[in-house]
Amino acid sequence: MPIELTQAQYQAVRRGEPVRLSLPEVGEDVVLLRAAAFDGLKELLEEDQERKAIAATALETAAKWAKENPF
Repeated sequence: MPIELTQAQYQAVRRGEPVRLSLPEVGEDVVLLRAAAFDGLKELLEEDQERKAIAATALETAAKWAKENPF
């Protein structure tokens, strides 16, 4: 099913702005944005998830070391 945009929504997309659309068929809103913007956001989220995983591993390692090496 094609998605129809209003003229204002179309112009916003042309300016590179995200456009929120309500799709009853999907049951929630979706956001239409340029692929380059999506790729950039996806990369930032992946980097953030990687940083959180590294931090969690570091904390686990530090806690284990502290248990094994009491002062």
